[in-house]
Amino acid sequence: MNWCAKIINGASDEFVHAKLLKYGIGEHPGPRVVLKFSKARVTFKADLDMEKPLIRAYLEGASDGVHKIKGTIVSYEDREAETSTFVMPITWKASKGKGATTYKAKLNEVAPLSDIKELMKLDSPTTFFLLSISPNTTGTPWKITTKTSFPKGGPSGEEDEKDPTFCKGAFANIPEILGFLSTELYPDIADKVTPKTKNIYIRQTIFIDDIQIPDDDSLSFKEKRKLAKKKGILLRRISVDGVDYENEYSFLA
Repeated sequence: MNWCAKIINGASDEFVHAKLLKYGIGEHPGPRVVLKFSKARVTFKADLDMEKPLIRAYLEGASDGVHKIKGTIVSYEDREAETSTFVMPITWKASKGKGATTYKAKLNEVAPLSDIKELMKLDSPTTFFLLSISPNTTGTPWKITTKTSFPKGGPSGEEDEKDPTFCKGAFANIPEILGFLSTELYPDIADKVTPKTKNIYIRQTIFIDDIQIPDDDSLSFKEKRKLAKKKGILLRRISVDGVDYENEYSFLA
């Protein structure tokens, strides 16, 4: 379950905490998703922090054949030991900048879907899969394309903003995909989506009302910042074929 769905379901955990870490007190534009449905395809566009559920959707419905996988895995944890036994060759490079050390692995391989699923099991709160995947042979409309570097700024929150571009692609319009997207991306308005639905636009706003800092003098400022819990509200505004729905969900994570 992706981090937004966890907030919706009242199940905030370390994954939610990691996503909220970058937000301070106040109002912040959250990640958006645009979905378009036709008889044969579901096309999508999404902001950073919504790429994981879309990659998982690809893996949920794509054929078991061989697939092209290209991009970068970024982690704040050293994952080299965990990937050393993988059939798919993965080489990590550590980078130390002003902040925490990051570990990056670049991929440009052709691999069975089962191997890519194993790769996604490396998931952690501080691991990002900036991957593009498509079938090695004919497989239209299956495709997901993700940028390999983080955007410098988030969505503007303005009504006339352009569609998100960080992650995009298409899936076949099949029950497995529709069910997965319903659970992961719009569980709160799933009953409003029908076989005749053509467009869904998910906008989110994150309000941080309070930051609960650990009262432990043995912790450094950096450690306190990392462990501090954010209290606030996730506001979701979802348009389904031009009909708007709005819901709020409280969180502490």
